Amino acid sequence: MNRSSMSFQNILLATDFSDVAEVALQSAVKIARRCEAKLTIAHVVPDAVTALAVSAPEVVWAPTVEDVARLQKDLCEGAEERLCNLAAEVHRGLDLDTTVLIGAPYFSIIESVKQNGFDLVMVGTRGMSAVKRLFVGSTATRLARACPAPVWIARREWPEDRATILAAVDLSPVSERVVRVAASLAAALGARLHVLNVYDTAELYGAPTISDEVRAEFHWHRRRARREAFDRLEQLLAALSIDDGTATFHVSQGNAYQVIKSTARRLDAGLVVMGSIGRRGLSALLIGNTAEKVLHALDRSLLIVKPAELAVMPPTYSATSARERPLSATLAK
Repeated sequence: MNRSSMSFQNILLATDFSDVAEVALQSAVKIARRCEAKLTIAHVVPDAVTALAVSAPEVVWAPTVEDVARLQKDLCEGAEERLCNLAAEVHRGLDLDTTVLIGAPYFSIIESVKQNGFDLVMVGTRGMSAVKRLFVGSTATRLARACPAPVWIARREWPEDRATILAAVDLSPVSERVVRVAASLAAALGARLHVLNVYDTAELYGAPTISDEVRAEFHWHRRRARREAFDRLEQLLAALSIDDGTATFHVSQGNAYQVIKSTARRLDAGLVVMGSIGRRGLSALLIGNTAEKVLHALDRSLLIVKPAELAVMPPTYSATSARERPLSATLAK
């Protein structure tokens, strides 16, 4: 499989040199090697002016421009040294680069994506309490909301063999991108691909069952919803031309994020791929979406894909299609 057939060719791995970042790094190295992609390892250091203001708000000392420049230089050089050491450990067989970014982590990463055309961002996540997520948010959560490139949030290293990818789709417009990315990754990484759609017929059960006829009608509606979901999945896959792949369909009824979590665990998926509408501001804080619920509940890696209108078009290469074959599918029993 040649380079142009890969989903990702320009990967940004953001690290804070922690243990969870190490998990993301090892996964990024494996993905970059299998996809023959360029890998850039980035670390974000604070802006010196902000760092001084936060660390010593009551000190009557006014740093000069030279003081600020010296501190910024020290921060960057320290990060560069650690990045070089990290790169030396993993460089074999990789097109590898390192970079130091300055500022707030999530903002600096997003700006780098826009400027350099990264088509995948990979990060680790520590996990946060519900209260901290509400009022502070994590870098992973903020990237999931606002980064235009797909964001791979690593909780486990990518397995060497017998890997499984679960693509969770809601049949909204972003679902096509989700399946394209998941199928291309599955082909590149030699992974099994499963596609899940969750439908919800809870509204059918709001009224009490009066008779056997009413109960039978509810069951009929549920069977129809399942059949329609499966038909729409077939139509989605038929509309896509994907390079070599086979998918197993799963159609389930229930709460979306709970079913996604349980299905990923049952299949032992190494990666869950799903779409997110990309909210910002107050709506992102208070509303949330299924992708964010899955992010905070899932115990395995998650790849979040944004709608096409939010995607960053890489300036350094053209996305060329590989030899195309239809993607066949079977229905999971």
